[in-house]
Parts: sequence; structure tokens; C-alpha cells
Amino acid sequence: MLRSHRGECRVSQVAQPVLVEAPVVASERLRLFKQLVPWVLMVGVIALMARFIDVHAALTALSRLTPMAITLTTVLYLLDRFSMSFKWNILLRSRGYWLSHWDAFRLYLASGFVGYAIPATVGGDIFRAARLAIAGQSGSGVSATIVLERVLGLLAILALSCAGLLCTVLEGRTDLMPLFAGVFAALLLGSVLTAISMSDRLYRFLGQVTSRMRGNRVTKVLHSLHNEYVALSKGVRPLVWFFVLSIGNQLIRTLMCVPVLTSLGVHVNLLALCALLPLSKALAQFAPIPAGIGVAEGAQVAALTLAHVSAPQALVVALVLRAVELATLLPSGLAYVIDACYVRKNA
Repeated sequence: MLRSHRGECRVSQVAQPVLVEAPVVASERLRLFKQLVPWVLMVGVIALMARFIDVHAALTALSRLTPMAITLTTVLYLLDRFSMSFKWNILLRSRGYWLSHWDAFRLYLASGFVGYAIPATVGGDIFRAARLAIAGQSGSGVSATIVLERVLGLLAILALSCAGLLCTVLEGRTDLMPLFAGVFAALLLGSVLTAISMSDRLYRFLGQVTSRMRGNRVTKVLHSLHNEYVALSKGVRPLVWFFVLSIGNQLIRTLMCVPVLTSLGVHVNLLALCALLPLSKALAQFAPIPAGIGVAEGAQVAALTLAHVSAPQALVVALVLRAVELATLLPSGLAYVIDACYVRKNA
């Protein structure tokens, strides 16, 4: 009996490390999988574009670009950055966080630099929140302005695209009817969720309905941001201005393509561009890839081809926009270094 007991102890002692190490190995594999997925997605999208787009025709079209077109695109890109920082600063000031428009613009440039190291816009958003938190601002308050910026910005994209698609469908593009229905449904759902997060009455109703779903991710986000949303929503005027400026910002982003398309000899349909290009921006925001490389270009090519731009010419537009963004990395990097030095000095 004693030998049997000792034998069982030995078996259990040998088996125990295996049971302990198994979750660790699974966790490491999951972490490795999460790291590989963005790069596989990026390479896959680039490979698909190379497979289905005439690259030689794109290079030929690229040679037709004029310096004036590139210059105008760069100016519009910087105007886009400034308009984004300007409207974000409206939310900050409505919460009592005084920041000059130049400082907000510099932070936006620096966040764009960070976005090339961390997937999509998440890295830039974290940098802006952390940077202002170190400067003495409330981290939760600043984070709420950034989240609200994303929410209202997405609603502005959907509203502009929905209006543009409706007009385009009424002009005879019935092939875009399913897309219009999908965008309209997304706009309706987003508006309802945003209204719930800002309304005390609807929020209490949501709390009763979702009392059994406390672990749901969407419910957690709505609960955690409710107080900040309510505080921000008390100033209706800043939110209205922000929403209007967000639509203007999307129009600027659409106009960024016009100089390139014009230099390529493409007949520009502004209505179709305003209806389709904002959707490509919304899609790139959710890409788990640094700066949305590959996915942003693929989304822009898809949007432009729906606007009756040939695939090679659409690829040229996407590549020029990426090149302009990369060209601004030098000033963006300098802005990041300035802020990083400030962070070290005050750490």
C-alpha cells in the first residue's frame, strides 16, 4: 500500500508541471497569433491588389503626375490634419482643458508618427491621452473627448456617405442601393447607441435591459463612458460645431484625391467621391495594422473603382496619398521628439 501511494505521488509530481505549462504555451501561441495576423492581413491585401490590378498600367499613369498635383495634395493633407486637431480642441475646451490650436496640431502630427508603430489610430489616440495626462489633465476626461471624437466622426462619415449615396442612387446608380441600405442601417444604429450613451433616461432603461449582460464589451463601454458623455453633451453647441467640422473634414479628405485624378485625366464625379471615399477611411480605422498600410490602399481602390475610376488610376491615387503621408513623417517625428523630451523632463 505504501509503495502504491508513493507511486501515485510520483505520477502526480511528474504530471503537474505539464498541467501548469499547458496554459502558458497556449497563451504564448495566442499572443504570437495576434502579432502575426496584422502582418498576414497586410501582405494578403497587397498581394490581392498586385494580382488583380495592372501594375504596369499604374506605373505608366504614375509618370503622368504633375508637381502641382502633388503640391496641392500635400497642402490639403496638412489642412486635413489641422482641421482634425482643431475640432478635437473644441471638445477639449468644452471640458475646460485649455490647449492652443498649435499645440493640438503638433500633438496630432506626433500621434500620426506613433500610428506607424501601433495599429491603426489606437496608438495615436493613446499617445494624445497619455501626453495630456502627463501635462496634468484628467486622463478619463481626455479619453472621453477622444472616444467621442471617434464616435461623432464615424457618424459624420456615415451621414455624409448616406446623403451622397442617396443622391447617387437617385441619379440612376441602382447598383449602389445595397450599399446605401447598409450605410443607412449603420447610421441608424450608431445614432441610437450614441443617444443612449448621452441620455439619462435611455441610459437607465439600458441598465435595466442589460442587467444580465454586465460582461458584454459594448455594455461595459457604454457604462464606463456615460458620465463623461453626459458632461460633454451638456454643451450642445460644441457638439454641433464638432459634427459640422467633421463633415467638412471628410470633404477635405475627398478633395485630396481631386488634384491627382485631374492630372491623370480622369473625369471627377465629386458626388460619387463624397459618397464612397469616406467609407474607405472608416474601414481603415478598424484595421489592426500600423497606419492601416495595405488595408487603407485597398479600401481606397475599392471606393474609387465604385466611382468609375479605373483600378490602375485608383492605385496611383492611393499610393500618392500614402507617399504624402510618409513625407510628413519628418515633421511628425520632430513633433514627437519634442513631446517625448517634455514627457521625460516631467516624468
